Amino acid sequence: MAEQFFLTRGSEGLKKYSYPNCEIVKSVFDTPKRCSGVCMSNNGKYIAVCNGSETIVYDVEENKIVTTLARSRTMLMAFSPKNTHLVTWRQYQVSEEFPENTPNVEIWRLDAEPQQEKPAYGYVKRGQSLWEPLWSEDEKTCARACNAEVQFFEDNDFSKVAKRIQRDKVGGVFVAPGGEPYHVALYVPSIKGAHAFVQLYLYGSFEKTAAVAHRSFMKVDNLNIKFNKSGKCGIIIAANDVDKTGSSYYGQTLLYFISIRGESNQIVLKKNGPVYSVEWNPAKDEFIVLYGFMPCKATLFNVKCDPIHEFGENHYNEILFNPQGNMVGLCGFGNLRGKIKFYDMDSKKLLSDFVAPDTTYFEWAPSGDVFITGTLSPRLRQDNEFKLWDVCGKTLHHWRVPSDETQLWQLKWINSATLLPPPPVPRPATSKEIAASKPQAYRPPGSRGKPAAATRSLLPNVNDGVYKPGSDASRNQPSKQAMKNQRKRENKAKQNEEQNAKPEPTMQDLQSTIVDEKEKKIRNLKKKLNQIEKLKAQVSAGKALEKNQMDKIATENEIIEEIKRLEI
Repeated sequence: MAEQFFLTRGSEGLKKYSYPNCEIVKSVFDTPKRCSGVCMSNNGKYIAVCNGSETIVYDVEENKIVTTLARSRTMLMAFSPKNTHLVTWRQYQVSEEFPENTPNVEIWRLDAEPQQEKPAYGYVKRGQSLWEPLWSEDEKTCARACNAEVQFFEDNDFSKVAKRIQRDKVGGVFVAPGGEPYHVALYVPSIKGAHAFVQLYLYGSFEKTAAVAHRSFMKVDNLNIKFNKSGKCGIIIAANDVDKTGSSYYGQTLLYFISIRGESNQIVLKKNGPVYSVEWNPAKDEFIVLYGFMPCKATLFNVKCDPIHEFGENHYNEILFNPQGNMVGLCGFGNLRGKIKFYDMDSKKLLSDFVAPDTTYFEWAPSGDVFITGTLSPRLRQDNEFKLWDVCGKTLHHWRVPSDETQLWQLKWINSATLLPPPPVPRPATSKEIAASKPQAYRPPGSRGKPAAATRSLLPNVNDGVYKPGSDASRNQPSKQAMKNQRKRENKAKQNEEQNAKPEPTMQDLQSTIVDEKEKKIRNLKKKLNQIEKLKAQVSAGKALEKNQMDKIATENEIIEEIKRLEI
């Protein structure tokens, strides 16, 4: 097995580990100080670290410092796709060091002198939303979202804006992966009651009528787009914080498919409830959706949005493809108990089924055959740890914090410069192996190793769950609470029988129900009329009303007509 490396960041500083030895490896970026942030380039060549006094970029392969930036408050960082630039973000604050309107987002050239005094470009972004500029994969274009426009720079020349998209408001910009011709998706939120919409453009043709695909929405609070690897199609994830139907506490999420061919259609899901996760297979044009009230469904769709495989229902909330796309993990982390099932994406067969409790972080190794899980702070502040596993659920290494005062904050594999070949898929687990990996029901020590039928009941004279008095009844009577619960079950069963035996409603019953509904509607409408009369009296008295109150007065004639129609 080729040697791989991963990082840990915590209260004891930044450390580098090797795998499969799982030993600490000395590195130029090792530090016992608390690091406020760590960022890694896509190919694993560079690591950026903010140690509280400065921000340093290291070359991992050559084990040396690339550049040191005099930025002590860096909180967020990102590398450009080809590692030519580093973007840093700090909290916007006005001070003697940073006067008003001093840029808090700065783009630094990594091929400049080791000590950089000034960034290549900077701008003000007070919040974290839309802070990061987005490059195309070849770095020929770079997009930056503002409040009312999107600015494009070409060939990393930030001295002038090459192209613009101007709208009343910009809620998000998404640059599709892949080479030329480039495609850019623009999200415009709802303004003054107008529909929100997403438009997909060919780069350079940004007129409103030039969009190659368009999708509008009644109301959206959060929106994201996930493109496939080629960038030719994507999935729009449109979410509302509140579900108007009242069926879900978590709001409502709808999925739409959009492509450069002009397609824009809703993805039909077969179960009501939230959408927990949507992920494209990195190797094929197919995607998995976790959706529906728990236990949720896990469905595989093709690029035509047709369901092609069902993985069954379980308590999942994350989809985790390995980098090569030949295996996938369906997991339930966070507030779920850590259920993990791995599948072979070619045969769709179950490979393993086990539990990784208290997991708050998961990441595949670059080799795609092992992974790391962690219990990290501040999500869980006690018993911080990390584990290395294989796909069959075997624990390869386990490390726990030495004391309650020590915390583990971040885990990260050091990526490979090139995509490694797909790992061999292990043999699918048998039913006996899956059953053995599941937690077993508790059995008293005296009953272990015996057949289930041979287990003696803890209550005397109990057959089929019902207590029957016998010679030892005077010594082992059921408790009063047990008898009370038994009576409740009997009464509930009797009520169910009566409801099932209830005759079908007659036509007369249905007509009376309709009349009652009409009367109820009329009463509610008359109540609204009384409220309108009170508002009109306030207007006559010279009181200024709010817009929604004036709109309510304007509906008076409509309510009167509705009452007349119901009374006929």
